Amino acid sequence: MIEAVLLDIDGTLIDNNLLHALAWERAFRRVGRQVDANKIIHKVGMGGDQLAPSVLGEGAGQAIEQARQFHTEEYSQKGLIDHSEPLPGAVDLLKALRQRSIKVALASSAKEQEVERYLKQLGGRQAVDAVVMSEDVSATKPAGDIFASALDKLGKPANALVVGDTIYDVASASKLDLPCIGVLSGGLEEKLLIEAGAVLVYDGPADLLTHLDAVLTRPNLSNMAAQPL
Repeated sequence: MIEAVLLDIDGTLIDNNLLHALAWERAFRRVGRQVDANKIIHKVGMGGDQLAPSVLGEGAGQAIEQARQFHTEEYSQKGLIDHSEPLPGAVDLLKALRQRSIKVALASSAKEQEVERYLKQLGGRQAVDAVVMSEDVSATKPAGDIFASALDKLGKPANALVVGDTIYDVASASKLDLPCIGVLSGGLEEKLLIEAGAVLVYDGPADLLTHLDAVLTRPNLSNMAAQPL
């Protein structure tokens, strides 16, 4: 029986991945780089500290920090974040987990200001047991630090799983030998999530909610071969 669920936020519970992609596209343009939007979409899910150098190159120097600053300006200060909203079923999924006495942690590479906004949209801090964000760790996804910190905050439960929408969530979970359920609500192709090692794939939080009891009680979840449902 699963005791705890660690959930990513962007693209998993909140509909905002395309907004982030647009903010990054504008940020890279401001540092003199025209980057294909599709390439950016497939990078969303990393923390900004890793996404910017992965696109610009480790040797880009000051341009990396400029791009990160410009992304924050485009996304938060210019109002793209105002168009973010909970995905269908997201609020009810959190409620259902708590009703089943499952410990719940939100584990995101997003900044504190963003996470606090999303928390209000998802029912407030009382809707979850723990929250981990980029400021809490030294390295963001795909490093395993965020999920490791979430487990610590939950008291290190023996049986936990991750829910995320990107290959970086899967990679981060795998570093801790945690099974990761993928959701397609972030816009990533199902094939990529499966190839990355997602043990199950659902359309989004509403679809996962429909199958929640079967998932929580499924035996040997961590040993399952990746497969779509």
